[in-house]
Amino acid sequence: MLAIISLLLVLVTISISDIRKRRISNVGCFAALIICVWLAASQQRIIEGLINGCSIFLLSLVLFRFRWLGAGDGKLASALAVALPLSQLPLALMLTLMCGGVLAVVYLIKYRVIQRLSRGEDAGLPYGIAISLGFYIPILAFYLGELEGASSTSLFAIAAVNRL
Repeated sequence: MLAIISLLLVLVTISISDIRKRRISNVGCFAALIICVWLAASQQRIIEGLINGCSIFLLSLVLFRFRWLGAGDGKLASALAVALPLSQLPLALMLTLMCGGVLAVVYLIKYRVIQRLSRGEDAGLPYGIAISLGFYIPILAFYLGELEGASSTSLFAIAAVNRL
């Protein structure tokens, strides 16, 4: 439970930094990685977790190459993937995309309708928020035992119902 709360605090800090500076620090990603390794070790899933993290890192490199994802976003997603079993990664990615879509609509309204970009602020999307939420929900549920043995489809339904 201490690791889950610690991860929440780290993700809140990362999200605030991403909102303010459009930057996710290496220190924040490293802190998340350490906590996620701790969580994976508690379930004897270190090897699986590291494979998951490396897989997400390779995917994020491709997305970074095309400028679809920031480097910090990729490092954060890779670190968080370590805490999840492979069966939960599709849910985490789906929730990240859904949170990112909601975030994009909010920022579109904020920058296009309200501010009209007149202030010259960076209109980038702080995707660290979406990554934090998208991965934290399945991590929380998995380590609290709610998702043990469930399929990704039923996990998505559980997460959607719990968010209402």
